[in-house]
Amino acid sequence: MVHFRFPIRQLPAALQDFASEMETIVDQVFNQSECKTDRTGERCEVPVDAKAFTPAIDIYESEAQFDLYIDLPGVKAEAVKLEMQEEKLVVSGTRGAVAQGAGVSPHRVERVVGNFSRAIRLPKQTDVERISADFDNGVLHVALPKQLKQRPRTIEIKTN
Repeated sequence: MVHFRFPIRQLPAALQDFASEMETIVDQVFNQSECKTDRTGERCEVPVDAKAFTPAIDIYESEAQFDLYIDLPGVKAEAVKLEMQEEKLVVSGTRGAVAQGAGVSPHRVERVVGNFSRAIRLPKQTDVERISADFDNGVLHVALPKQLKQRPRTIEIKTN
């Protein structure tokens, strides 16, 4: 993992998520699995456990919650896993290849198939018990409600 010269925790909260995302991006670029070629040296096979792609994500914030929209075209809802790991929300799964009939040979294959994973560090004010998600037309929408702010109140002092 790439480390910044300064501790991320000392950054303002708004920059902590940005710095964490940058670490993730740098890790993906520099720590990718190496391609393995066969005897002829013509084919490159990616190990099965490697990530095939990283889904695109949009994040919006309202007064009540954060909304994540994760693009997963061609992925079935059953193939998606959403879980909490420490302070992160992890979306992962598999996008399978489109089945072709017998005798069909590809001319061009550009769509990436295989495993995917994306971890999103949650803001501190997220109410993790109320997170919800729905999947529609290849887009996973995750609603991250914010914790309700406590209102100031006066505490009565009892005397004996």
